[in-house]
Amino acid sequence: MAIQIVKQIDFYTTRQDSDYMIRSVIASWTLFFGLLMISAGGGLQNVLLGTRAPEIGFSNIATGFVMSGYFVGIFFGSIIVPNILAGVGHVRVFGAMSAIASAAILMHVALSHPVLWALMRLASGFGFAGMYIVCESWLNDKATNDTRGQLLSLYMIINIGGMGLGQLMIGLGESDGVGLFLMTSVMVSIAVVPILITVNAAPNFEAPDRLGFRRLIQVSPLSVVGMAVCGLIISMLFGMGPVYGLSLGLNNTEIGYFMTSIMVGTLLLQYPVGRLSDHFDRRVVILGAAFTGALCISIASFFDAGQFVPLLIFTMIFGGLIFSLYSLFIAHANDFLPPSQMVAMSSGLLMVNGAGAVFGSPFAATIIEVFGSQSFMPTIATILVGLSLFILIRMRLRDSVPNEAQGPFVAFPKNLTGVATGLNPEAEWTDIVEDDVANDPFKDNPYVN
Repeated sequence: MAIQIVKQIDFYTTRQDSDYMIRSVIASWTLFFGLLMISAGGGLQNVLLGTRAPEIGFSNIATGFVMSGYFVGIFFGSIIVPNILAGVGHVRVFGAMSAIASAAILMHVALSHPVLWALMRLASGFGFAGMYIVCESWLNDKATNDTRGQLLSLYMIINIGGMGLGQLMIGLGESDGVGLFLMTSVMVSIAVVPILITVNAAPNFEAPDRLGFRRLIQVSPLSVVGMAVCGLIISMLFGMGPVYGLSLGLNNTEIGYFMTSIMVGTLLLQYPVGRLSDHFDRRVVILGAAFTGALCISIASFFDAGQFVPLLIFTMIFGGLIFSLYSLFIAHANDFLPPSQMVAMSSGLLMVNGAGAVFGSPFAATIIEVFGSQSFMPTIATILVGLSLFILIRMRLRDSVPNEAQGPFVAFPKNLTGVATGLNPEAEWTDIVEDDVANDPFKDNPYVN
């Protein structure tokens, strides 16, 4: 009888949580719609500019600097916009950022100089950062301890799915016309409409603290280096991937599939790889993902338009592994911290990732310009092999965290800002007080080299 009562209580509690989750999703439909639109617009814009720039005569290096402008905008937007949001409010910031991003997209049609394109790309990144921050802050406010993980998962699915959908849209028109630019601008513009007319009250906003760079190194040198490398590689992929696709002889539709395969791999592999890391030394899984990713992209480099299907398969596996690394490094760093410091740690690591992303596209462009397009994928493979060697060094210098002491893996989308780290179910979004720093076991970390 007692067992039956317990089961009834568990069923009732589970059903309550499920019902609350459904109500939270329904109440947040304006945010998810806006997220879908801006993700799709961002995906289309990225592949559109990557194919359009070479067509109008931009050199590889010029194209690389143009594409890096977005990551510069994201980086500075993640720093500046939270201060604006705290003073102005969510709805106004979302409307302003949407207008900036939409106008910047249209200006690419009117202007054809690399410097001006880079500035517009920077403005787009700044606007997108602001819109992501508003969405993430609003979701944080609506989330509870029971629903944070589910909302974060839904956020990731919509974000990655939207980007993939936008990249596929490159096949709907000609990159040398204005139609696709207009489509991108429309999607970004209508993202704000449901939010402007929502009856839900905007939440109070408080930006999360970030750990300083020295503290990040003290806690986990591997995570710092790994996040910088991930930012570098992901920027290389999304910045110069369309250019590489053109060099292979792919048409615009095929380039859309080529870039979207990375997103598909992310959705398919991130959770299985992450769950594997919950049961083994996380660094072993990180090492396996990095080395396997290097192997997959090396194999992919042997295929061109004539072997399109195997190119997609190996690119898909590579994409899933590189985005898994992104989340694995965050999880690895959080394994050394109490919940009260996880948000600050994750926010700091995302800034490191953003800094690495700034240099990815120009670096890839320079490699292509000097050594040819065939060097693009082998260069990424070489970087991952170097990362694998660094992982082995760190494994010799530092004992592993016992499996029972590891926190559960949490998958994060690439376009995440520091605000969304509060959706981590294991984290506590609190200020770091002086006592936390004074008692920090890593302030004199012997593993700092």
